[in-house]
Amino acid sequence: MVRKRAPEVVTAVWLVCQEETPHNTVLGVFASQSEAAGYADEVSHLYEDGVSYASFPLGYRHIDGSAPYLRQPSAP
Repeated sequence: MVRKRAPEVVTAVWLVCQEETPHNTVLGVFASQSEAAGYADEVSHLYEDGVSYASFPLGYRHIDGSAPYLRQPSAP
């Protein structure tokens, strides 16, 4: 009998956001920091104020506190 591997449990997601507007529009949702950083590098030139990315645990609520953002400045 072949055993199936249990799926990995995801406990957090990484969001990439733009910094152009007060709403910090979400540009993408990723499973890892490396995926988020790669996408931030890919799109940062499109936004004069750059983009940022951060990890948020599933179930995160704004009133619980803020997560640290890692800023990806726009390309010169």
